[in-house]
Amino acid sequence: MSKRDRQRSLSVPLRLISDGQLAWSATVPASELLDPESRDPLCIADVEVPLDSDVEVALALELIGGGLSVAGQVTAAWTGPCARCWLPLDGEVRTAVSEVFTAEPREGEQYGLGPEYADLTPMVREAVLLELPIEAIRCPHPEPCPNLPAELAEAREDAAEDGPAELADPRWEALEALRGHMDGPS
Repeated sequence: MSKRDRQRSLSVPLRLISDGQLAWSATVPASELLDPESRDPLCIADVEVPLDSDVEVALALELIGGGLSVAGQVTAAWTGPCARCWLPLDGEVRTAVSEVFTAEPREGEQYGLGPEYADLTPMVREAVLLELPIEAIRCPHPEPCPNLPAELAEAREDAAEDGPAELADPRWEALEALRGHMDGPS
């Protein structure tokens, strides 16, 4: 059986897998991926999945001895700051998944399978979070970035003329002032 309609839930009724296989696709709001216990945001550092965006799932489900094999692709949008100018950037994660669901899952190896439904939410949430960029995100602008703060752009130009030197980012001034205050006489 093939289910080509777009679903709005990540809870798959096992009765739909009548001949042992099912092509399953769904588009769900990212807010549905929140952990119901912790309600932690979908983010890694400064990169997050907007809760008002959609997450697309295209999977092949197959009944296997005592469980369910799930393989396919998950796609979600993300936003995060540019590493140079800190303006927001948008991107997309697209990741392949291949997991096993069983009635008695082994911690960290398999997902739980209910008697009537397979809840794909934890798998999709983990797949999206694991694919978010965790390193500095480079903006698409060529050097020099037109959004770079003027003070930092001038410092970069001066440094290029003077040779290698430490650049002072004006966004760190408050921290430097605090450090100077703490280094003062005791």
